[in-house]
Amino acid sequence: MNFTDGDIEQRKPVWIALANLFLDTDVTLNYPYIIRICSESPYSIETLRSILYEEVAPVVSINLLSITGEWAGFNEQWLIKEITKQVKSNNSIQGKLLRLLPRMSCRLYVGEHWNSIEPKINILRGSI
Repeated sequence: MNFTDGDIEQRKPVWIALANLFLDTDVTLNYPYIIRICSESPYSIETLRSILYEEVAPVVSINLLSITGEWAGFNEQWLIKEITKQVKSNNSIQGKLLRLLPRMSCRLYVGEHWNSIEPKINILRGSI
């Protein structure tokens, strides 16, 4: 997928919010922020889920495996740069492998958080 500068600008808040699910801390404290940002975004639940697993997870899921993982928050400039680079490499073999690892390694952990967050996004949007 090729993102325009406008696409990147629109996705930035969502990338930053969803990256909080990969911090080495009690991420449930970030739920209200994540839910608000996602509910205010123009993206469907399906697209938000895809952004989480296909764009954010390949860049930051390694933090879940680190003994001294980031807990205070990812540097936003670094995060945007890395996600943008990762998204551009999606069509390469390396990009496909990078997406497969986090999909397998973090799906259960992050999936539990997503399953808690998703209904609350829908409630805030009035979708339920």
